[in-house]
Amino acid sequence: MNTFVKFEGGRELEKLLLEMGRTSAMRVGRVALRKAANAILKDARARVPVNEGRLRKALRVRIDRAKTERQLLSALIYVSATAFDYRPRKTGRKTVIRKKRNPYQKVDPGYTYQIGSRPDIYGRFIEYGAPGHGVAPRPFLRPAWAAQGGVTALVLLKRELAAGIVEEARKLRARG
Repeated sequence: MNTFVKFEGGRELEKLLLEMGRTSAMRVGRVALRKAANAILKDARARVPVNEGRLRKALRVRIDRAKTERQLLSALIYVSATAFDYRPRKTGRKTVIRKKRNPYQKVDPGYTYQIGSRPDIYGRFIEYGAPGHGVAPRPFLRPAWAAQGGVTALVLLKRELAAGIVEEARKLRARG
């Protein structure tokens, strides 16, 4: 899926941000990027096929500096493994914790493992499916990006950046 976007006014925006200083520019950028990403997140949460609602609750947004260039910001919408205290679903089985023996050790106390699933693991199976196991894909993140991402997200980002620059300039003038 290729999306082509024409962005005008980048040099003027960069000039305004550099005049404000790096700390203020990063703050304005983080706030604007978070608001644009939250619009995509809200749409993704509405599209999640709900069984118990754990996957919907585990969707998160993270705004961070880009790994390659530390002066750029990046937004990530992901399924959190630690969104809430994980408890496996109640099953008809007698125990939830079992011991499994390692056949390569002569004396092996075994190790424990848990029966159940976590949203960060089964979320990808819902998004992409598992054709070998008869699980059909029910995407929720990709349609949310198609609806709210690309040009729509850039328009929201532009509006939030403009409002943030005006607010930050007002704060800087008030400080002196």
